[in-house]
Amino acid sequence: MRSIVINREFGSGGREVGRLVAEQAGLRFYDSRIIQDAATAKGLSPGMLERFDERISTNPFVSIAVFAGVDPETSSMPYRLYSAIQDVVVGAARTAPAVFVGRCADKILADAGIPFRSVFVYSTDLERKIQRAVEVDGVARKSAEGYIATMDRTRSRYQQFFTDTTFGDYREYDICLNSARLSFAECANVILATVG
Repeated sequence: MRSIVINREFGSGGREVGRLVAEQAGLRFYDSRIIQDAATAKGLSPGMLERFDERISTNPFVSIAVFAGVDPETSSMPYRLYSAIQDVVVGAARTAPAVFVGRCADKILADAGIPFRSVFVYSTDLERKIQRAVEVDGVARKSAEGYIATMDRTRSRYQQFFTDTTFGDYREYDICLNSARLSFAECANVILATVG
């Protein structure tokens, strides 16, 4: 069995698919836990890492150039954050195959030479994505469509910032699954059928 990395559009249910895969295969599951473990390993506050991480990825004006003109502690933070996440992902995958959601884990594992299956979960059902934003994240329905677009831009910027690859580009993944046409369980079954 190899590790599995799931990248996903917001509202597509990729996290739930990953959880199902982990449960059915008996693998450890890493989602927001990656940040928590990275913070603990580096002696940093998980809240601080999450806030800084969010600032990098959601602010359209933040780039590497912005960090060059500030104090050394701040300018090194994006790299320290990514390094901490790398350590957690590689350490976990070397211990035993696992399921990782987001955080550029596919690029991290590829760079470390660790076998994995990369998956992208998306959905063509906007109404269902809106419902998930309302129900899961507590977003007001009138703001949900904009919220979904912002979250996808956030993930895209994060990936571009750290890996110089394009979020959602089918050429970056082994498998692309439309959760509007397949149930979460069916998506999990497809993924499990390709790893061994």
